[in-house]
Amino acid sequence: MDTFENSLYILYGSRTGNSKAVATLAHEYAQSLGYTSILRDMQDMDFTELSQIENLLVIVSTHGEGEPPVQAEDFHEYIHKHTNLHITANYAVLGLGDSSYRYFCQTGEDIDRRFETLGGKRQLPLVKCDIDFEETAKNWVLDVIKAFEKHLTVANKTVKEGFVFDLKLDDHSNSAYKAELLHKEMLTAEDSSKKVLHVSLSLKNSGINYLPGDAIGVYGTNSRSLVDELLKTLNFDKAYPVKDKERTRLLKDVLIHDYELTLITPLVVRNYAAIVDNMELNKLIEDNKKLEAYTEEHDIIDLVSDFPGELNVEQFLSILRKLGQRLYSIASSREHVGEQADITVKIIENKNKQRMRNGVCSSFLWNRLDVGDMVPVTLETINKFRLPDEDDKPVIMISAGTGIAPFRGFLQERAAKKAKGKNWLIFGERHRQTDFLYEEELQSYQQSGVLNKLSTAFSRDQKNKVYVNHVIEQQAKDIISWLEQGAIIYVCGSKDKLAVSVRQSLIDILSKQKAIDDTQSLAYLEQLKANKQYQEEVY
Repeated sequence: MDTFENSLYILYGSRTGNSKAVATLAHEYAQSLGYTSILRDMQDMDFTELSQIENLLVIVSTHGEGEPPVQAEDFHEYIHKHTNLHITANYAVLGLGDSSYRYFCQTGEDIDRRFETLGGKRQLPLVKCDIDFEETAKNWVLDVIKAFEKHLTVANKTVKEGFVFDLKLDDHSNSAYKAELLHKEMLTAEDSSKKVLHVSLSLKNSGINYLPGDAIGVYGTNSRSLVDELLKTLNFDKAYPVKDKERTRLLKDVLIHDYELTLITPLVVRNYAAIVDNMELNKLIEDNKKLEAYTEEHDIIDLVSDFPGELNVEQFLSILRKLGQRLYSIASSREHVGEQADITVKIIENKNKQRMRNGVCSSFLWNRLDVGDMVPVTLETINKFRLPDEDDKPVIMISAGTGIAPFRGFLQERAAKKAKGKNWLIFGERHRQTDFLYEEELQSYQQSGVLNKLSTAFSRDQKNKVYVNHVIEQQAKDIISWLEQGAIIYVCGSKDKLAVSVRQSLIDILSKQKAIDDTQSLAYLEQLKANKQYQEEVY
C-alpha cells in the first residue's frame, strides 16, 4: 500500500501511449523537484485507494465517440456507479482526444465532473488536448505542478539535476508493422450506390496476435494529385524546405505523409480564420451549427478556396492536424486464416463543386496500392467486444453496412472451434442485389449449420423502407427467447443511427414481451451491458 501523505498520485488511461507519456513526464518532473510521486496505470490501480489519495492528477484519452479507452473502462465505471464513494483529493484532469469527433475529450470531462461531485477539490480547470497535443500537454504539466506545490513537501533533498523536460513518444507510424497486401476486391456490385472493399493483409512474422473483435489501424498517405492541387491553390513551392526536428524535408513530402488534408474540424477552421481574417469566414465561425455542417462536407482545399487569405507555409502548417491512422474492424479469425488479417473498407467518395473528395485511407488502399505493396498497420485491442469463453453460448450479431466485418471474424472463429452455441446474424444494407456483403460466405455458413439464423433488412428493396430495428421488432419473441437462453447480443455499426435505433427497439420489445415499462426495460438492458451480455462496437 502506497503512502499518500504529501505525495502526488498520477493516474493515466492510455490507448496509444500518449497519455502514459504525459503522465510519465509529470511523474519524472515532480521527482526532479524533490516531490514524492506515484505513477499508476488505471487498469492496474486498486480503486479502493481513491478515498485515501490527497493529490491526484489524471491524464486520460477518449476512444471514438466519447467512450473511455479499454484501459480506463473499469475505472470510469467504478467512479460513476459507486454512489457511496467519497473523494477528498486535490485534483486536476488532462484530456486527450480528437476534435474531429463530436464528443471531444468526453472521458476527461466525465472524470473531471464526477470528481467534483464526489467531493474532490479541482485545482485547475480541465484542459483538452487535440491530436497535436505535445505543447499543450507540456504546458499543462508545468502549470499543474506549480498549482500543486502548496500541497506537496520536498521529500528528496537530492534533487535530480539535468532533467530533460520533454515527452518520450513512440513514433507509431514508423514502428508500425509493414503488412503485405495479399488481396483486394470490391464487395459491392458496379451499379451500387456505394463501394465497399475487402482487403487481406499478411501478418507473417509480425507478432500481431489478434482476436475476433479487435481492429487494425492503417496508416495511409495523401494522394500526390491532391497535394499538387493544394499547392497550386495556395501558390506554394512544392520544394519549400520544412524543418522537421534534425532534418529538412520538402513541403510536398511533408503534406503527403504528415498532415490531415481530407478532413477538417471546427478547430482547424477557427485557427485558419484567425490568420487570414476573411469576413465571410468570420461569419461562418460565429454559427456553430453552420460551422459543423461545413466541416462535414468540405476538405482543406475547399477551405482555402472558399475563404482565401494571405498566409505563409509555416502559418498554414500550424493550422493542420497530424495525419493519423484509420481503424478498421478485423473481418477474420486467425484460427481460420492463419497469419493474415482481413478488413472491410467503405470507399469514401463525395463530389463537391466539381471536385471528388476521397477518404485518405480508403483511396490509399483502393487506388494507390497494388497486391504485393506494403501497408503500415498496428493492432488495436478491443477487449470489450469479445466472443464468450463458453463455446455453447448462443450469440446474436446485429450490423449494418461494414459493421458486418467483426461478425465475419466471429463466424470464422466459431466454425474453426466447432462451437456448439447457436449463431444469428441480423444484417442491413440498401439493396440485396448490389450490397449484400459476403453473401456467398454467409449462405455457406447457413448450409453448414454454423449460421443458424440469418435475418436481413434491405431498406430500398420495397416501397416502405425496412431497417435492422424493424427486423428486431418482427423477431421479438425469438430474440427474448435467445436472451433467456443466455445469448449475447453484439452490435456493430453507426453510433448515431444503428446503435440508437437498436437500443430503442430492444427496450420496446423487452417492454412488450416481458410486460414491463420502459424504465424497467432500460434497467434490464443496462444489466445486460453490465453482464457483458450486450456489447457494442460503434463509430
